[in-house]
Amino acid sequence: MARQNLSIVQLSPGEVTPEVKGLFNPRDPASLRCQAVLEDHAAGKIFTDHPETPAWVVLQELAFGSIYLGGKLDVDLAKELIGALQADGDVLVGLQDEDPRWVYLPSPADYAGFTLEFTDRIGGSELPGLPEGCELRQLDESLGKQIVGRNMLIHMFGSIQRALEWGHGMCLLRAGELLCEAFAGPAANGIIEIGVETHPHHLHHGYGYITCAHLIAKMEGQGYQTYWNCAQSNQASAGLARKLAYRSENQYRLKAWFKKSRTDSMPVN
Repeated sequence: MARQNLSIVQLSPGEVTPEVKGLFNPRDPASLRCQAVLEDHAAGKIFTDHPETPAWVVLQELAFGSIYLGGKLDVDLAKELIGALQADGDVLVGLQDEDPRWVYLPSPADYAGFTLEFTDRIGGSELPGLPEGCELRQLDESLGKQIVGRNMLIHMFGSIQRALEWGHGMCLLRAGELLCEAFAGPAANGIIEIGVETHPHHLHHGYGYITCAHLIAKMEGQGYQTYWNCAQSNQASAGLARKLAYRSENQYRLKAWFKKSRTDSMPVN
């Protein structure tokens, strides 16, 4: 059942109605992550005033802490929600500079910068070969603590088991040692996000490019469009996206409010 107060209802993904989904703009930056939470393919929190006749919705995906704003919010209520969410972690918002919804957000932010999202990849090129002595393998639980992005996957999906059920991982190994891993997920509406982690001891050898290229080809072979997202300041990640032949590059503003201790709690029960 929904947990509700006079003005705020927290929904589980199974309680999300078409009316709630309809308040989100699919053209918002990184909207794939929002849709994945709505479809229960990624961990998140969903708040609204009423599930059947909502005037507003605020959704937070838990991997990065990004929130998504739908409908017409009350400014004070929106700021109260964001402040309460800071008790559990950082809160991020990505919008275009001219978006009128910035008025809902506290000022000033603890961080302001730009993020890039990449789409529309040129496929069909020959895949890179593997370094001598290396093999590609599906990412699975048998790799245990070797999984470099283990904590991120748990935050994103709720557990490693859910991550491996809802996503697709591939890793580059040499003599049983994990050198690099690439992960596809979450997915929504036929689009799937790509992420990569290289073991700190094996950076700058091109392992990320090799692993991502093979994973992306596999995902495209299954009918997905792939998506890449990184901070503008992360030149290595942006350069890898370009090397992987993504053609469309969109920049948007990202603001963050960092985690803080609070004695009060979210105004729902």
